[in-house]
Amino acid sequence: MSWVYWLILLVGLIILFSLLLFLWIRWLAQREPYGSFIRLRTRRKLTFFRLALGDKRVPSYVKAIPVVLVVYLAIPFDIIPDFIPVLGYLDDVALALLALVLIIKLTPRAVVEELLAQAQVADVPSAKAGTIASDDDDD
Repeated sequence: MSWVYWLILLVGLIILFSLLLFLWIRWLAQREPYGSFIRLRTRRKLTFFRLALGDKRVPSYVKAIPVVLVVYLAIPFDIIPDFIPVLGYLDDVALALLALVLIIKLTPRAVVEELLAQAQVADVPSAKAGTIASDDDDD
């Protein structure tokens, strides 16, 4: 096979993988409590993870998942190297989504719902120089 066929195969796989990832996110967004998490602003999502790491009702093996994910994303070695266009980053997105699903699936539902509610109403840090902080400043 010439390099053109390999390139066409690679582009087709990237498109297929992207489509499957998109459909998985759409499917999760329709299910609770995943949908509530997906609808949270970025800082609120981080607040949810911070609350989950500090909550004694969350099992310790679940607390290890975000730590392992951050370590994996920080190291220069990946399943698919990041220098490969698009596909290198898609595997990171897929693993982050898988980590989210595992955290929510392995944590008791009542605890997840309570942590989501706490993250939703968490105080926004006050801004300096007299400006007013709002929920729109989260991203």
